[in-house]
Amino acid sequence: MTESTHTTRRVTYRGHPSGAPMLAEMLKREGVKVKWERPREQRGGIGEMAQEVVVQMVATGGVAAIATAIAKFRKLIHDRGEEATVEDEHDDDLGE
Repeated sequence: MTESTHTTRRVTYRGHPSGAPMLAEMLKREGVKVKWERPREQRGGIGEMAQEVVVQMVATGGVAAIATAIAKFRKLIHDRGEEATVEDEHDDDLGE
């Protein structure tokens, strides 16, 4: 019955601004509702390349769906210096 269990989790993304929309889209593809605000883009020449953002998302949906989306995202970005963490990740279904 875990697969049909719905929950709300806070997801924190840290990394390049382009990764946040990617994470939100991956969550949505798994059927998860996501509330978040796009980070403001700041144009600044060479400093733009090193820009890192922290984005808070609220994900509501199936526990398995959230875990699947986070796992897929982590696999995709594993060497890019970006990260996605889930509040209450002590839940075995959402762990790393």
